[in-house]
Amino acid sequence: MTAPTVIRAVRVWRLPAQPAGLPPGLPEPVAAAAVHPPAGPAWAEHRTRFALELVGEEISGWHAPVGEAVMRIIVDDVAAGLIGHDTAAPRRLPYRRRTGRHRRGAHARQADSAVELACWDLASRATKASVTELLGGTIRPAVPAYASALGLDPTHAAATDAAAWISDAGFWGQKWPLTKPLILAGPRAVAAALAPLHEAAGPGQLIVDGLGRCRLDEALRLLPVLADLQVAFAEELLPPGSPGWHRLRGAGVPLAVGEHAVDGVEQVHLLTGGSVDVWQVDPGWAGGLARSLHITDLAADLGMATFPHGNHLLAAVALAGACYRDTIPAVEWHLTLEPLRQQIFSASAQVEGGLLPVRTAPGVIEIPRLPEKAAVLEVTAP
Repeated sequence: MTAPTVIRAVRVWRLPAQPAGLPPGLPEPVAAAAVHPPAGPAWAEHRTRFALELVGEEISGWHAPVGEAVMRIIVDDVAAGLIGHDTAAPRRLPYRRRTGRHRRGAHARQADSAVELACWDLASRATKASVTELLGGTIRPAVPAYASALGLDPTHAAATDAAAWISDAGFWGQKWPLTKPLILAGPRAVAAALAPLHEAAGPGQLIVDGLGRCRLDEALRLLPVLADLQVAFAEELLPPGSPGWHRLRGAGVPLAVGEHAVDGVEQVHLLTGGSVDVWQVDPGWAGGLARSLHITDLAADLGMATFPHGNHLLAAVALAGACYRDTIPAVEWHLTLEPLRQQIFSASAQVEGGLLPVRTAPGVIEIPRLPEKAAVLEVTAP
């Protein structure tokens, strides 16, 4: 009899598109300052989405959502080689047979990550152990979350009220965007916008995200302002590793990168290059949970805390549950986007008192029963 952790088939299911606009039920100050609704149908990966199912012996593992370009790589290059893979042996996964030429780049890495996360989901369900237990054991039952206010305008009249609400809700900290108009307005305008948010944040940490939009000269002029505000870290003022990145060092502002470092060599290069203070990882982009745990441990060995990126929140929480708070102080909760992401799951994550519970049941995610017409492809053993 085939072991329950062995993959017998790969199925693809179509999911509904991400709804456009803001999610319902946002706190009023957050909704008032949310001048940029999350991208919905405007982005292809939000408009056409799929769920990946790895079928075992009377049980399946899942990962979702997956964009069309990434799912195409899984179907064309990866799926056939997954048949017969035992998900109880995660280190064997990279050595399964592949076809085609899509071995590198962001989409290929996302394809590998999606498959790896679905393997953990299957292995967890088959063994009736939580994913965090399989990663080495649950160290803490809940993980702090920091609120990402990307999409909110830091210059809006309601921004200070939103910052106060985030603080009152118990979040570890709050991250605000440095919008391009604000960057162009100069350091005084940035100070005028961020100082009230810093005060309203109270004991919570203030984080800023440059979204890679600063020129080198703009970033250098902003650093003294950010240092005066004692920001916990500044994320991607410049694209990481870009020319002049090293010149941002020494201004007293911790620099954070990592969410877009999908290639393993790039991750190690950034971590060991002496130009990073805070690491960010996304298990859905960086190669999966095993790779994320490895690179998180490497960052800890180098004296850096890791703050997992929130795009694959449930996997990030499973990762954080297996790590001490000094290693992963908090994970990202996107105020306006995460409620939309959670709509595809039958059991959604909720922040309570600034904490996200670490899942104790088997599996990474819970997908509701999908209609048969939603199945678009199945790959089985020849």
